[in-house]
Amino acid sequence: MLIAALLFQVTIQVGDPPKRDRPSVVRDSAGADSANGTRRRRLAVTPELRALAFHDPAARELFDKARAARIAQDSSLTSYDARVRTRMSASLGITSKGPTHPMYGFETAARVQWRRGVGARVEMDGARVAIPVAPASEEHDELLESLSNGELAAVPYYPGYEPLWIGDRSKAGDVDERNIVNPIAIGAEAYYTYESGDSVRYTLPDKSTITLRELKVRPRATKWNLAVGSLMFDVKSGQLVWAAYRLATPMDIWSVASEEADTNRSARRAIAIGKAFAPTFKTEITEIVIEYSLHSTQFWLPRSRTMRGYGQFAFARFPVSVDETFSYSNVNTGASIPEISLNYVNNPFVEPPDSLKGEALQKWRDSGRVARMKRETAFRDSLDKAPCAGNETRTIGTKRRFSNLPLTVVFPCNLERLASSDSLSGSIFDANSSAFTSGDRDALIAHALSLAAQPPIGLFGVVPPKFEYGLNQSRYNRVEGFSTGLSVEQQLGGGYVASGLGRYGFADHHLGGELSVARTNLRQTVALTGYNRLRSANDWGDPLSFRSSVPALLFGRDDGFYFRASGAELTWNTTSGPDLDWRLFAERQSTARQRTSFSIGGDFGPNIQAAEGTSAGGGVRFTHVFGEDPRGLRAYADVRLEAAGGDSTYGRGAMDLTFARPLVGSLVGTVTVAGGSSIGEVPMQRRWFLGGTQTIRGQSPDTAQSGNAFWFSRTEIGKDYRTHRIGLFGDLGWVGDRSKISEIGRPMSGVGLGFSMLDGAIRMDVARGLYPRKQFRVDLSLGTRF
Repeated sequence: MLIAALLFQVTIQVGDPPKRDRPSVVRDSAGADSANGTRRRRLAVTPELRALAFHDPAARELFDKARAARIAQDSSLTSYDARVRTRMSASLGITSKGPTHPMYGFETAARVQWRRGVGARVEMDGARVAIPVAPASEEHDELLESLSNGELAAVPYYPGYEPLWIGDRSKAGDVDERNIVNPIAIGAEAYYTYESGDSVRYTLPDKSTITLRELKVRPRATKWNLAVGSLMFDVKSGQLVWAAYRLATPMDIWSVASEEADTNRSARRAIAIGKAFAPTFKTEITEIVIEYSLHSTQFWLPRSRTMRGYGQFAFARFPVSVDETFSYSNVNTGASIPEISLNYVNNPFVEPPDSLKGEALQKWRDSGRVARMKRETAFRDSLDKAPCAGNETRTIGTKRRFSNLPLTVVFPCNLERLASSDSLSGSIFDANSSAFTSGDRDALIAHALSLAAQPPIGLFGVVPPKFEYGLNQSRYNRVEGFSTGLSVEQQLGGGYVASGLGRYGFADHHLGGELSVARTNLRQTVALTGYNRLRSANDWGDPLSFRSSVPALLFGRDDGFYFRASGAELTWNTTSGPDLDWRLFAERQSTARQRTSFSIGGDFGPNIQAAEGTSAGGGVRFTHVFGEDPRGLRAYADVRLEAAGGDSTYGRGAMDLTFARPLVGSLVGTVTVAGGSSIGEVPMQRRWFLGGTQTIRGQSPDTAQSGNAFWFSRTEIGKDYRTHRIGLFGDLGWVGDRSKISEIGRPMSGVGLGFSMLDGAIRMDVARGLYPRKQFRVDLSLGTRF
């Protein structure tokens, strides 16, 4: 879960000054010092830049008020008593379309009392950690660790708290462009432009009125550390009322690491090798939404905060979500809380001596890291052994990282009481939990993060082009043999991205390529593409990928049938919520002649003979996961429709439904039902093909097992050991002419034993084909349904 952890750090704690292994001394015209003693790096705000930063006088006036309110310490707020709910979940997805597999999550319910000059007291009412793919003991250890360091519960407000949940947690902090640039921080005018938007007026019970005004924030450049979105402020006080924003573009980890490596040759060499094996290594923040509520007609305090995003490493995606909700009582009227006595292990990060270089510096860092880990581990272990207080609770006194907030955390000695608390309900992975859903959130996103909310268009100030090569662009199949390519992607600003791909097959000596212009807001992407590509006729799996090429090369398992297509397409893809994607196309289709039969484990079968001709039409695909808890009922739906005219006129539609749920004890049952049919004259390359790991296991894909209609079912009962699952399965299916669907005869069939890990993300099947082929078949696959 390295990627998920990294994404969570980038979003929730990225603004906290990072623990750098060496001080960064970068002097600029601004020259301000940051909180950790290093020189900040930022552009100077010239009179010209400030004059161009504001589209209208109202925006400038509101910005100045908001900045003053951000920097000022509101001493009139002295205390509050809050109920806090938090939840974080991270999943793994292997394919771009398909169910995700829950990997990690935590949820808490707590009472948080804060008093100025003292700190915060957190009394845990409920807390649980879920690691579905690890032994249960790991969940206990993770929960204890999170409780002991005081990081599990959110504290809604404290002096120095950053209202935007972004950038430097110190309100008085200037911009440091090595981190996310806060759009209201000192120096932000050099990085953003501002425009006033909608206004809203409310009448309070005491007949006074509050006027709210929107400030639209747009970055001057398309960079990962700049935000785009809208902020709403109280016009009178300048306090934040709500915010909806995202980062302007994904953060490319390799590029950032290359900048940090600078002239370190060994580090740059390691980065180059890493890029060859995993060219895609990035994080995306698709939305952050914050809502505030008014208390005592004076204080705006956070009501909810949510974040959505994902990390990607090679072909693996890690969606991450964070939710926090707050409710308050006794604002400025609560009783005092006890003084905080620190007893958590003192474990500060110490900068290495400037005299150390090279291997000596690395050795110093490693020894310090090991020493810190030993101290923290010893402290956590002592919690299990130390006697309990009279009320059967433990109390940890610590300071919140970076903010230096004194913090007392009180929780039961018996952690099972937290996990089974009535204050927690449903599942950690339940996206529709009533405790965290908000209709306002969806409305704010639709208003502030539409496809039109973008950085400016321009070739200056955008990120350098990104080149991708290596394993992600390499594959092996019966047509191309070994094929590899080079892609380039260039941000154009305004959400526009231009990209190109060149690919060469060493068996067919064919040069293919694509040119595309897309516009995206990280939630939806519209793209126009011209192409000359090899396409797969199969509806299941992803034969034209590196992960499918490994079994093709090693075991002769090329489950794809291929044809060539040259033309253009207009696509719309969504990456949040239910996926509804559509495609309009016009292309010339032709046969892709088989050029190799070689594999280490056996020869490939023949490829299809495609119908030559021109085709134009469209297609739509809907995919969605219902329920995400691996210990509960889950369902996955995949619906596909396509119609085209030209040399062949046809329509086709199919639907796959998969259900999984616990049965008795650790037994889990999984059922898949699928079916499809067509109208018109369906060409060979648009027929359905059954057989292989995704349909009828034990049967090999075969051109003879194809048709313009099909159905199949897959049933499995397995024992879940958390770290892995072993099950028995049986598959049945039929494919043929739609006019003979009532004359099925004997269906295709196979049975076998399956072994899976990571909730099915990695799977191996040993199958026995029963009909029409009686054979044994061993398959290794990635990204199965459940």
